[in-house]
Amino acid sequence: MSRLAPGAAAIVVALPWEATPLAKHLGLTKSEVLDGVTRYHGWGGRLLLIQAGMGAHGAARALTSLETPSLLLSAGFCGGLRPEIGLADIIIGSQVVRNTGSFPADPFLLESASRAFKTIDCPVHVGTILTVDEVVTPADGIQGRAEPEILAVEMESAHLAEAAQRHGVPFLAIRVVSDTPSAPWATEGRHLLKPDGRMNLASLATSLLRQPSRIPRLLHLASKLRPATRRLAQGIEALVKSLGA
Repeated sequence: MSRLAPGAAAIVVALPWEATPLAKHLGLTKSEVLDGVTRYHGWGGRLLLIQAGMGAHGAARALTSLETPSLLLSAGFCGGLRPEIGLADIIIGSQVVRNTGSFPADPFLLESASRAFKTIDCPVHVGTILTVDEVVTPADGIQGRAEPEILAVEMESAHLAEAAQRHGVPFLAIRVVSDTPSAPWATEGRHLLKPDGRMNLASLATSLLRQPSRIPRLLHLASKLRPATRRLAQGIEALVKSLGA
C-alpha cells in the first residue's frame, strides 16, 4: 500500500544526458519544453521527470514548474570524494548539506531506496552529499568543510531538499558518480558546458582536435556511465514501484 500523498512522483535532473536514459528506461514521454525546462510524463500521470539545468537556477526552474508532488527525487551525476567510491557507483544521500544548513532525507524513502538498490548489481554508498554553487572537482569540492563523512558533491540537491522540507514533501537524492579524484571529468569538462548545462559541441570539437589524447578518456567515461545511468533508472523504478506510486 502506498504511503504517499496524492500527486505525481517527481524526479529532477540537471542535464539532458541525465534525463534521456532515465526517460527511456522508465518509459516516459517528452511532453513539454518551456522556459529552459523539459518535462517527461508517464505511468498514467503518476511519474514526472523534469530536466531544468544546473545549480540553484536550474533547481529554481524545476520547482517553479512543479505542482506539489507526492515525493521529490534529485537524480543525476555527482563527484565522488572518498577513495572507496569509484566511477559509476551509486550514492544515496542520507542528508544533503550546503552553507545554509543540512537537510535530512525522508527516513521512509531512504530505507525504501536502500532496499530497492540492493536488487541492482552495482556498488551503492549511503551518506552525506554536499551541494556547491559552481562546478568543482572532487579534489577541491570539500575544501573548507570539516565533515569527514561527505561522500559526494553536486549542485542541486540541497536547493530541492530545502523546498521539499518547506512544503512537507518527502525528499531523497540519488546520484551516479561521474568523476573521482583519479578520474576528474569536472576538471576537463567544465569549460565544455553551456550555462544551462548542455554540451557546447563547438568547444568539444576544438578541444579534441587540440588534445586528441582526451578521446580515450571520454570514451572510457561514456562506457562506464551508460550502464550506470541504466542501473540508476532500474533502482528508481524499483523504489517508486515499492512505494505504490
